[in-house]
Amino acid sequence: MKLGGWSTRILAALGWVIYTAGVFAAPLSIGFVAPDEEPRYTNLLLGLRQGLDAAGVGAKNVHIAEYRVPRGNSAKALNAAQSLSAGRVRVVFVVGTELTKAVRSAAKELPIVFITPGDPVRAGLAASLAHPGNNLTGMTFEFPELSGKRLELLKEIAPSARRVGVVFDPRDGSPRQGFAVTEVAAARLGMQLVELDVETLSRSGNTLARAEKLDGLVLIPGGAISTVIETAVKLAAAQRIASVVWARNEATREAILSYGANDVEVARNAARLIVRVLDGQRAGDLPIEQPTRFELIVNLKAAKALGITIPQSVLVRADEVIQ
Repeated sequence: MKLGGWSTRILAALGWVIYTAGVFAAPLSIGFVAPDEEPRYTNLLLGLRQGLDAAGVGAKNVHIAEYRVPRGNSAKALNAAQSLSAGRVRVVFVVGTELTKAVRSAAKELPIVFITPGDPVRAGLAASLAHPGNNLTGMTFEFPELSGKRLELLKEIAPSARRVGVVFDPRDGSPRQGFAVTEVAAARLGMQLVELDVETLSRSGNTLARAEKLDGLVLIPGGAISTVIETAVKLAAAQRIASVVWARNEATREAILSYGANDVEVARNAARLIVRVLDGQRAGDLPIEQPTRFELIVNLKAAKALGITIPQSVLVRADEVIQ
């Protein structure tokens, strides 16, 4: 049967409709690359899904390709980046400075939205906060200055504190930035810092509890800190001293104070950037965002158990007080 001009046009239009329906029905693919550390991995993934749902990009039309990478495992990081590059991933959500560098070096064509605890410009990820370039953008969930603020909070609840342990990962640039700020704050507050790197603490936490008498403990986020959080908080409890962390979660639930950005909320906000990239905006043209809300949570129950009195000046500023 010979088709006329109108018939040909109708069939062509129907073909286009069928084609485009198939394209838009196919789920979008987003990569998620993060250290294999709980509960943080699950919290960040939860925040990402919540943010996508809020933006109208729900579970029915998005597929998240998950890659759990053990901390410091460069081979796994490279494999994840290569798999993402070979797949049909539209954008990658990466957690941490070092993983972002690994994914960027192995998959230069993929847009990246990252989160990092440090300054991404100083870390060499971005040209500037306003114009990051390099086909990436992201969010910081921490300022180096916040580590100094946590030391100030410790001084408020333990005015006589002089010798303070600082737990951080010196192998990672972001926590090194935070520790440098803490040193400046300690000099101003008349405190002596005792460096407790994550490797030492993971090997000899119980020994330190017996040998290193401290007046307080501060944890700096970034690097492999997640691997020793519970050990550090138990060290503080054993010495009956206050511990200050950056966020409250299952691992830090016994800490006296937490001050910082919530992981779920950070990932939820990062999802907005991911959606903008999915909508066609260039990642490198989107300014890197910084958190605007920091939660101060006081664990009054844990403080009372250790005989620590939280002053009213801290309690009135708390977003949440755990009785």
